[in-house]
Amino acid sequence: MRFDTFFESFKEVSRRFQYDYIYIDAFFLTIWIGMLIKNKKWHAILFGIFTGIIVYLIDAVFWWNLSAGKNYPTGTTIREYWIGGVKMPHPLGDYFWIKFGADFMMCFSYSMFAFCWLWIMFENFESKKIKETIKYTLIFFGSWLLIPFLSLLIPLNDTIVYTVRHMETQMTVWVINVIIGYSILILIYGTNLFKSKNIRVLFYVFLVGCLESFFMEFPLLIAGIRSLGFLFLIFEVFFLFNQGAPYLYILYDKVLPLISKKISSKKKIVEEILIPA
Repeated sequence: MRFDTFFESFKEVSRRFQYDYIYIDAFFLTIWIGMLIKNKKWHAILFGIFTGIIVYLIDAVFWWNLSAGKNYPTGTTIREYWIGGVKMPHPLGDYFWIKFGADFMMCFSYSMFAFCWLWIMFENFESKKIKETIKYTLIFFGSWLLIPFLSLLIPLNDTIVYTVRHMETQMTVWVINVIIGYSILILIYGTNLFKSKNIRVLFYVFLVGCLESFFMEFPLLIAGIRSLGFLFLIFEVFFLFNQGAPYLYILYDKVLPLISKKISSKKKIVEEILIPA
């Protein structure tokens, strides 16, 4: 197969899994969130909820309703589902909840794992809590490794879910996002322009972005849920999560502290007005 032809296949990203994958994922998600609550990782949890809502709106709402492009049959949207051999219609009607289960797993649960872990990795970049970093990473990756195989082994609900993401109109956006994101990151942390030069940030964010993508795609590949093979895994490792990783680090390190500082400043002013000395 010619490379350009193979690259074309990247534009049709699909998963085929059993519906009980969703139940097992929910079980591990409960354990994950419970551990975060126990260790008072409130900022990580809030970050996961915030990003989870955004990812859900993009994938389960926007892509579900957005046309896949002129090269597809009329009515084809970027995200499509077949559950139990039935193509999910527009509007969903009685199929809303069955599709919601798949959307919840692929969007919100994914975000609660991935972005909570990401926040913890950002926190531990400076604090150098190596043991904590390893602990959360092993639990995160270990959960995603176990889920697909437990789904195959445990006969809870073997209804087949097939979902495809038609990415012809999105691939260029992916590449541009990565280029722009890391260009901004280099500008902020690779130069003295903003007085925050730290070359280690560039390598760390890129590594974390690649690891998260690998943690997601490798289990899908070896469990047979993804069908595109090793080259697609390599592509996803570099581009999937690194679309957002640099922007999210800037949000974590620059934007949110600035917002928090302004809120604290305004709160202090209000208190000085309302509570006279």
